[in-house]
Amino acid sequence: MKMKKIRDLILVDIDEEKTLVIACDSSGSIGEKENDLLKVPAFITGKYIARVGLFEVISTNAEVITVIDNVCNEMYPTGEQIIKGIQEEMINAGLKDVALGGSTEENFPTFSTALGVTVIGIGRKETLKINNVQKDGLIYSIGIPKVGGEINIKGDEEIIEYNTLISLLKVDGVKEIVPVGSKGILYEAKELAKNNNKEFKLSVSEGIDIYKSAGPATAIIIAIDKVIEEEIKKIPNSFKIGELI
Repeated sequence: MKMKKIRDLILVDIDEEKTLVIACDSSGSIGEKENDLLKVPAFITGKYIARVGLFEVISTNAEVITVIDNVCNEMYPTGEQIIKGIQEEMINAGLKDVALGGSTEENFPTFSTALGVTVIGIGRKETLKINNVQKDGLIYSIGIPKVGGEINIKGDEEIIEYNTLISLLKVDGVKEIVPVGSKGILYEAKELAKNNNKEFKLSVSEGIDIYKSAGPATAIIIAIDKVIEEEIKKIPNSFKIGELI
């Protein structure tokens, strides 16, 4: 069985046609417990940590088959609310029939909220958008990088959402999609170029911070063919970051 790590993904060959795509994320001290540093409902903790893994796997054009939660807290009330948040995020991603399983901590009391989420998908090798850039092109970012309390938990139109992500997967000229995490847009752009054996030439638009953490995947970068640039420009909160040469 052949396995490899690309960015934050683990890829496991199933057979000649299919690959298992695995992503995970974790959270600590974000919740409602007494020692949490960022006070938000446990529901929100579950929702946004699940979002990271879901974006990572969906961005590859793989089909999510299961989500696993490792809740490092008691089931009631914290775990229950975390799981409800994960379930809502799965519904937002169009995954209402995908299995969710996991575990909670019932042996010891906990005083801060902690969670790990793993997302597993299956993709066809010929259609996976991983290291898929064959010729020169452009890199655009979509969504505004936000982290922690900067995100409007009641609904934030500035961050990337699933409907935009899924529509981009269907565009022939979109060669690769990478969610942006804590290291920022510029870091992810350079990594994308390196993984595709390309040189990255920065030509960033004004109005976007390419160094800022995007927290729970509030922004993505996409590698595109130049012929679809005008189409991409029409997407709200899209910014040209540079060229792939």
